[in-house]
This record gives sequence, structure tokens and C-alpha cells, in this order.
Amino acid sequence: MNRHEQRKKIFQIIFQQDHGLVALEETAFYDLYREYDYISRIVDYYGGNSESVDGDIRNHLTNYTLERIPKVERNILRTAISELLHGDSPQRVVINEAILLAKLYGEKDSFRFVNGVLKNFITETDEQQDGEQ
Repeated sequence: MNRHEQRKKIFQIIFQQDHGLVALEETAFYDLYREYDYISRIVDYYGGNSESVDGDIRNHLTNYTLERIPKVERNILRTAISELLHGDSPQRVVINEAILLAKLYGEKDSFRFVNGVLKNFITETDEQQDGEQ
């Protein structure tokens, strides 16, 4: 399974777990979670850092709250930010994949929203890292 397909499964697992409605072991793709290290690494990162990841999303929203974001877009952002923080793919790849997920699963123009939030997150993260050096 290529990385693109793995990202789709990561998103689908995190989506199913939104608001704690489904336990990880009960998700539709738990077998793939157990089989693929990358899927388990990103899902586990989000599971252990959900408050921090959600905080990162909140910090980059304008005129929205996390709860007001549609479930698809909210979980695409969770997936992408978790991967940006704990994955090994280039930032541009992660953003492009998030946009593809938004086009596939989201509303008509949701990819623009997802792109904007992620670009703001990356810009601020890069600026913070530059300031620490």
C-alpha cells in the first residue's frame, strides 16, 4: 500500500474516532493500523497528542471554532498536522495530500480552507524554529 493510500486510512481511522464514538480496535481499518507502521505511528501520535494538535488547529483558525469546522475538514487537518509534526514526509507533500483528501471527501471548496489553515500552521512553525536558532 503506497503512502497516499495509507494517508487515506489514517484520515478514516481518525475520522471514526472523532468525539470518542468508536474505539481504535473497533475502527474499520484496525487491521491496516496493525499492519502498517506509518499508519500506526501517525494515528498513535494524534491519539496521544490530540489536545495539542487540536490547539494547533484552533490557533490557525479565523472566524471559526474547531467545533464549527465540518467533521471531514476537522479530521483532515488533524491528520495533516499530526503528520507534519511526527511524520517523515516533506511539508509540501503533506499539504498536497490533505488537499486531495478534502477534494475527495469534503465540501466543494473545503480544500481552500484546509490549504489556508495548513499554510498558516507551517509558516508560523517555520518562524518559531527560525527564532529558536
